Amino acid sequence: MKDTVKLLRFPFSIFLLPVSLFSFFYIHPAITYQFILVIAIWHLLVFPSSNGYNSYNDRDEGPIGGLASPPKPTKLLLYVSTIMDSVAIALSFLVNVYFALFVAGYIIASRLYSNRSIRLKKFPVIGFLVVFIFQGAWIFCANIFALSSTTLFSNPSVLFSAIASSFFIATIYPLTQIYQHESDSKDGVKTLSMLLGIKGTFLFSALMFTIANIFVYLSFHKNEINNFWLFNIIMLPSTVYFLLWALHSFKNVAQVNFKNTMIMLVMSSLLNNLFFVILLLK
Repeated sequence: MKDTVKLLRFPFSIFLLPVSLFSFFYIHPAITYQFILVIAIWHLLVFPSSNGYNSYNDRDEGPIGGLASPPKPTKLLLYVSTIMDSVAIALSFLVNVYFALFVAGYIIASRLYSNRSIRLKKFPVIGFLVVFIFQGAWIFCANIFALSSTTLFSNPSVLFSAIASSFFIATIYPLTQIYQHESDSKDGVKTLSMLLGIKGTFLFSALMFTIANIFVYLSFHKNEINNFWLFNIIMLPSTVYFLLWALHSFKNVAQVNFKNTMIMLVMSSLLNNLFFVILLLK
């Protein structure tokens, strides 16, 4: 059971929190049971379950996101993951049927991504697009359907922010694969990072962040341009770290490792969360 809990990687859910926080900026949710359910369903059930199901299928022997030495998965992990998904869908109906459909859609996509028979993750572009859509704009829109009205989508800033959320994910996703080329190759998986190569991965992530920044600008440029500058100021430490890490990696491939990847992931996620918390408190 202890190993099963480890493989659910609950702390990893915080890396996906910025998307929900971004949506809450427009929703202005009251602290109701629906709001608490939305947070709990995503971050205590769906995301950890997805981590567990992925670990059960991957059976990683090397470090994975959040775990330097992952334990061996057992059937218990599959059973727990299935129960968590079932509970998540059942509870989501207490929010509304639209949110339940979004949650079920995410779970299906996650399973298609990881399942050994289908394994969408072994296709570099398709795997990327699944993560790009479902961990970004899909969650952003699901929260609006859960806690607000679809009339929010008539606001162009909301649409730009939803798109920006996906590009946030697109920035980090290839970097989480950059140190795993050998292990992924042995598993028959060709990731986007493998397709791009090490230099290409850094350049691609830089491009994705630039596009994300453009959509953040479009989200705020009319009435709240100070929020755009605040975003870039807060994210500056992770931007500088990324550039230095890339330059060092170009000279010495040994810099492409689990430790540096986790520093990048944790730093960017925490700073992103900080920005949106400040935004919500303003």
